[in-house]
Amino acid sequence: MLNRRWLDATVIMAAVLIAVSGCSTAATAASSSTPPNRTITVVGNGKASGTPDVARVTVGIETRDASVQVAADGNNATMSELLEVLKGLGIADKDIQTTNYSVYADRKPVPVREPGLEEDEAAIEYVVSNQVMVTVRDLTQLGQLLDEVVLAGANSVHGIRFTVDDPSELEAEARADAMADAKTRAESLAELADVQVGDVLSISEVIGSPAPYAVMESARGLGMAAAPIEVGELEVGMSVQVTYAIR
Repeated sequence: MLNRRWLDATVIMAAVLIAVSGCSTAATAASSSTPPNRTITVVGNGKASGTPDVARVTVGIETRDASVQVAADGNNATMSELLEVLKGLGIADKDIQTTNYSVYADRKPVPVREPGLEEDEAAIEYVVSNQVMVTVRDLTQLGQLLDEVVLAGANSVHGIRFTVDDPSELEAEARADAMADAKTRAESLAELADVQVGDVLSISEVIGSPAPYAVMESARGLGMAAAPIEVGELEVGMSVQVTYAIR
């Protein structure tokens, strides 16, 4: 009886192995008969232009003195006046941001030292620098603002950059242009390969597209008498990577 049971178990195990082997063979055959994925992957580029509505400019004050305390006090007093001027022009507190405050010793060579004068006292001048970035939302007052801050004591004005407060509309337009460009590229490649473009299989936005910037070649003036400013045109670029099926 024991031998009979052992024989039955052996027959069942052999049948299972044959069935599994048959399934594996069928799967392999099916896999080999399935054609490989046929796709075209392209990167489309798009852009959109618009008029800037915001300007950002960095203004600062630099003071120098043989005494670091005198240099710092003078800088603080002038910066306080400058901030009052900015607020008087309607610039909100949220649109004024300190971007740099530094204190350092500037060593200058002294060709001829006066008798009794210590070398360190003659060679070192302390420099205190304080800079703020100002966001100007009314571009018609930008020229006046620059004049006013200079009159208030600002001796460093740089980094004027025009942009849009909400670039989402321009980005959407540039993104649509990028998708159209991607389809054109895919169709061109398909024609060269004597195939046809099928459905879209995947889309991804390429990160790292350039931020909005002012194109000065097509600039227009604000017509301010004191400090003429060129606003220019804003250009936004977007890129997308699209994979299409081939049919």
